[in-house]
Amino acid sequence: MSNESSERIQKASRRLRLACTLAMAGLPVVVALVWVYMNSLPWMKSRLPAEVMGDIPSFSLWLGFLVTMIPTGVAIYGLDKLRRLFGLYERGLIFGQENVACFRGLGRTIIAWVIAEFLCDVLLSTIVTLHHPPGQRILAVGLSSNEVGGLFAGFMVLTISWVMDEARKMDEEQKLFI
Repeated sequence: MSNESSERIQKASRRLRLACTLAMAGLPVVVALVWVYMNSLPWMKSRLPAEVMGDIPSFSLWLGFLVTMIPTGVAIYGLDKLRRLFGLYERGLIFGQENVACFRGLGRTIIAWVIAEFLCDVLLSTIVTLHHPPGQRILAVGLSSNEVGGLFAGFMVLTISWVMDEARKMDEEQKLFI
């Protein structure tokens, strides 16, 4: 790899590592603000997994925030894996064992995020309709193409990490014979 290419990769990786760090700090703040102002944001209420009648009570808003922090926490963990990967690239480490571990962790995180989102939607449908009269409370369970695509992406990243690890091992073996 040329020195110029290496410098460009390091520069881009530094920027992406910083972006991941900022996103890790910003995500919980954004999620909290959405739940604080949920009743004032009709477009956000329409994105909930169940139709809400009237304002959502404070207790349900608090529970909604806590439940939403589950997939948000998984996303933050995934951003940390990406931040570590970009840190390795920034240091010029491209195909090491740590890189493989970051990719493997990222694949697992994507799968965990899909599961967390699914559970979050199920729980949120109940939480935001708790204040509805009996018979009008909702428990919504569903699987969309987004979840299926997310699972596929997660397994794809896991497979890439496996291939990278095998290539890394072959490279190490080859270096031992020379």
